[in-house]
Amino acid sequence: MERFDSSDLGDYRGDTYLLVGFVEPDPHEYDEFDPAEDAVNYGWTLVQKAESPLDENVEIARMDTRHGQPHLDKEYLPRGTNEERKIFLEDGYSFERMRDYLLENWQKFADLHIHYNE
Repeated sequence: MERFDSSDLGDYRGDTYLLVGFVEPDPHEYDEFDPAEDAVNYGWTLVQKAESPLDENVEIARMDTRHGQPHLDKEYLPRGTNEERKIFLEDGYSFERMRDYLLENWQKFADLHIHYNE
């Protein structure tokens, strides 16, 4: 998928967080791209920004429409945990609804990431 939009959420508990929207197909191939009309798949991901430009950002939570149904991926959970990492959601989670949900809950997900990983 291709990056489509992003928001700098600012600093929280000593780290910087971003919300990044992504779509498929490549929106740069269109004069105007509307995720509701033009996207085959779409989503948003909450990331903890890397401290150094040489390091990668850390993905914490992602909502997208891959796998044929909207779902939430709990990327903050360590590998091998018994908790379900993917929660399938009801239909109707638009690009905007996913963004709004993560905007409302990003600090909760950041706290869960800190709890499980630091």
